[in-house]
Amino acid sequence: MNLYLLANAITCAGAFVGFLYGTVRFFRPRKAVYAQMITLAAGCMALGRLYQLIRLLTGGDIFSRFHLGLLGVIGSLMFFFSANFGVMDTITDDGAPENRRFRTLPAIAPALTALIYLWLFLLSDQPLVVKTAAFFVSLLVAGASYYNLKHLIFPDAYGIINVLRPYNLLALFFEFLCLAEAVAMSRENAAVTLLIGILMGAVLPAIVVSVDRGIKQWSV
Repeated sequence: MNLYLLANAITCAGAFVGFLYGTVRFFRPRKAVYAQMITLAAGCMALGRLYQLIRLLTGGDIFSRFHLGLLGVIGSLMFFFSANFGVMDTITDDGAPENRRFRTLPAIAPALTALIYLWLFLLSDQPLVVKTAAFFVSLLVAGASYYNLKHLIFPDAYGIINVLRPYNLLALFFEFLCLAEAVAMSRENAAVTLLIGILMGAVLPAIVVSVDRGIKQWSV
């Protein structure tokens, strides 16, 4: 059995479940744009994996060149970043000096991402196309993970982010799964790629459900 095919199928199925759940729940008048963005993150992942599935089924290569399937990962990470950047972060953080440490500590996540990229990609003998694709994934993981970790630990003054901490934890986990997958794929490690695919397939619908549960509590 082609383990890469199985990994992509599992992730694709989980992403589609999350996307369909979020579409039914959030794409209605007066629903939170925040939740819609998270739903679209799952949708991007679903479409990217669907492309990779078709490519593998038709004898295509998903290792040696940049392809549209990678845009699914990149688009998904961009939505996770955009959801917490801007308005949500402004609501969370009023810039008070006493909370400076809660702005500094989350830098651990992008710093770790940068170290992983430097060690396992930039300083390795991987082809340029792999280093380039991994760079864009790492850049977006760094940005998204900073805000997810920040909103996971930041004091909650208004009762907005406390109910979204489960979401931020799951999103942070997913982002580093994306980075781990890039490492496994660059080494063509099918077993690890399958394990990551299973975890992604489970966490993507859980992310959307956790956002739904959190937003319900905004009006309680």
